[in-house]
Amino acid sequence: MGKRRTISAIDVGTTKVCTLIAEVGDNGQMRIAGVGTVPSKGMHKGMVVNINEAKETVRDSVKRAEQSSGYKVESAYIGVTGRHITGKNETGVVAVTRNDRLVRPDDLRRVLQNAQSVKMGAEQRILHMIPRHYAVDGQDGVQNPVGMHGFKLDAEAHVITTGVSSVQNLVKCIRGWELMWRTSFSRH
Repeated sequence: MGKRRTISAIDVGTTKVCTLIAEVGDNGQMRIAGVGTVPSKGMHKGMVVNINEAKETVRDSVKRAEQSSGYKVESAYIGVTGRHITGKNETGVVAVTRNDRLVRPDDLRRVLQNAQSVKMGAEQRILHMIPRHYAVDGQDGVQNPVGMHGFKLDAEAHVITTGVSSVQNLVKCIRGWELMWRTSFSRH
């Protein structure tokens, strides 16, 4: 039997930090193998206010999840929350310029890039974008326009932005537990 595959997630919140470690089966099903939940320190309204306290809290949460599962967290999905997160619907429009007027995956990429060219402050960055629907030559409600014929492709997407410094501080806390853990481990 080969090495078991795991997936980890860390949610750093205002009231608690929770780390989950799940085993992923060959069929893609997941089973929670370990959980580490600790009261949060160094956070306020989803934002880091004390990096050292937040690092320590993340480290403790990860350590508990590792102990309860028997697995090491090598990488993790991180939940990003807080008042610095905003979202709004944006539209993009592109012309289908090929002679056959057939919408291709490249047209989808172009129209979504057009939709995400939102004006925002220098401190904001796009965190995620969710396509909502498309229109081909004014025909609304198209879920997947690839393969359709048309002259004009429209897209509506939900664009989620975040404050750069807020995410950088959170990343510093996550990476900080890794360094603290390795450092304390290497002293023994």
